[in-house]
Amino acid sequence: MENTAAVVTGAASGIGRATVDELLADGYDLVAGLDVDAAIEEAAAGVDGFRPYVLDVADGDAVHAAVEEVEAEYDVTALVNNAAVSEYVWIGDLTPEDWHRVMDVNLTGQYHLAHAVTPRMYERGHGAVVNVSSGAGQRGSASGGVHYSASKAGVVGLTKGLAKQLSPEVRVNCVVPGLMDTPLTHDSGLWTPEGIDEFTDRVPLARLGDPEEVARAVRFLCSEDASYATGSVLNVDGGADLV
Repeated sequence: MENTAAVVTGAASGIGRATVDELLADGYDLVAGLDVDAAIEEAAAGVDGFRPYVLDVADGDAVHAAVEEVEAEYDVTALVNNAAVSEYVWIGDLTPEDWHRVMDVNLTGQYHLAHAVTPRMYERGHGAVVNVSSGAGQRGSASGGVHYSASKAGVVGLTKGLAKQLSPEVRVNCVVPGLMDTPLTHDSGLWTPEGIDEFTDRVPLARLGDPEEVARAVRFLCSEDASYATGSVLNVDGGADLV
């Protein structure tokens, strides 16, 4: 690959940050990391090829401006839609503002990136997109709220629709992580230590996942090793889907 770039959202920490490292190791000249958290600038400091953008993926104008800047120098050949927010709200207390905030980031944010990136991929005849969903989108969620579950189910539908519309030039796949050993799991308040233990006791592989394990799956789907995969949904969840 020459003069190629990847775009990764939610890249300040966790799965997104691990994905940046995997893609840089795979030979991309630039990985543009997008995150609403200004900590992405510190995460990118001293990392060759990692360019940080502090922005909200729910802001379509900001997304398009960042992509335009990257495309002025590089061909974006991979997009990883990872940014997401989660909060528990009982349905009776769920306001339209709560609903739209989660939808705007988790689902509309992925649309904004696809809208900015994939037409160029299609015109060049090459590209790969990986959208990150959640088990909540397949089975519902006790911790994330119905708006989170709905947004992540929408990601699967977005993946399938894009895969059909952009074929054969652009491959579009989806990764479904399980419960990860990340700050979101431990520090968000969505999970108690007891809840984590109860969950991992039920999962066939009996532990939390590491962000790097998901990032390696993302790298595979972005690479030519996955050249005959599009519209696929790959669970990287320790077998949680079997429970």
